[in-house]
Amino acid sequence: VVKMNVTESNSFVSNTTQYNVWESVMPPVLQFAWGVGGNLIALIVLVKTVKSHKWRPFYRFVGGLALTDGGGILLVYPTVMVRYATDFTYDYPETLCNYSSFIFSLLFTSSAMIVCAMSFDRFLAIVYPLKYNHISQKRRRANITLISIWLVGALISSLQLMGLGESFNYYPGSWCFLKFVSKLTMNRVSSFIFSLFGLSILLTTISLNLIVIVTVCRGMNSVNNKQTARRRKKNDVIIIIFLIIVVSVFGVTWAPLMFTVLGHAGKWIHGNGARELLVLRFAVTNAMIDPWIYILLRKETFIAIKRHYKSLCKNLFGKSNIPTVSYTSQSTSNKSGL
Repeated sequence: VVKMNVTESNSFVSNTTQYNVWESVMPPVLQFAWGVGGNLIALIVLVKTVKSHKWRPFYRFVGGLALTDGGGILLVYPTVMVRYATDFTYDYPETLCNYSSFIFSLLFTSSAMIVCAMSFDRFLAIVYPLKYNHISQKRRRANITLISIWLVGALISSLQLMGLGESFNYYPGSWCFLKFVSKLTMNRVSSFIFSLFGLSILLTTISLNLIVIVTVCRGMNSVNNKQTARRRKKNDVIIIIFLIIVVSVFGVTWAPLMFTVLGHAGKWIHGNGARELLVLRFAVTNAMIDPWIYILLRKETFIAIKRHYKSLCKNLFGKSNIPTVSYTSQSTSNKSGL
C-alpha cells in the first residue's frame, strides 16, 4: 500500500489537485488476472464444446462478450499497473490517457450492448419461439450484430477524442476516462450522452429479462402431460435462476458508474476520489464475472454436475436409485440458447 501526495499537473487536466493515495496494488492485479484468465477459459470452453452448441446465436454473443471483456482488460490494465509499479510517480502523457479512456469506454459500452443483445435473443426465442425458429441466417445476423455493436461502441468512445469532451486522469492517477467531473458544457454533454445511453441499455436489458421470466413462469403450468410438465418445469427453473443472476449482476456492477457519471454531469455529485475509483472497479467486475455466468450456468453444466453427483453417490453408497434431475434436449432452455 502506498501513501503519498499526488499532484495532477498534466496539461490535459484543467485543475491541479492534491490528495493522499492509500491504494493497494492487489485489486487491479486480481482484476487483470481474473478478467483475462476467466474470459480466456470461457473461449476455450466454447471451442471445446462446439459440438453441443454449434455456435448458435447465443453462443456467438458469448464468444463476442469474452473477446470484448478479456481483450479490453488486456489492452488497458498494463497502463494501470505502470502507475502502481512506479509508486504513483509516473505521470500519464496525454496520448496514453486518451488511449486508456477510449479502451475503458469501448469495453464498458460494447460489453453492455452485447449483454443486451443476448437478452433480446432469449426474449425472441422464448416469447416468440415460432417466429424465432423461422428467422433465416440467424448466425450471420448474430455476427453482423456483434460487428455493429463494436462500431457503435467505438463511435461513442471516440466522442471525447473528437472534441466532444476530453479525457481525465482520475484518482489515484491510475486510470483515465471521459471527464465527467468537469463543469464545462462540452464535458457535461459528453457525460450525459454516455450515462443516458448506458442507463437505456440497462433498463432495456432488465425489461427484456423480466418479460422472459414472467413468460417462463406462466408457461410452467401450461403443459397437460405430467411427465412432460415435470421435465419442463425443471428446465424452466434453470432459466429463471440464470436470468435473475444476469439481471442482478449487470444492474449492481453497471448502474453505479452510470449514475455517478450522470450525477456529476447534473452537478448533483462532486469530487474525484475513492467513490469514482470504486464505481470503475464495479464496472470492470462485470467484465470479470460475465464469462463465469454464461459458461458455468449453462444447461450442459447442470447436466454434467448431475452425472458426477450420480457417479459419486453410486461409488460411495452403491445405490442405483439416486434422486436425479431430468433434462430434455427439446426443452425451453434449448430454444433460449442456454
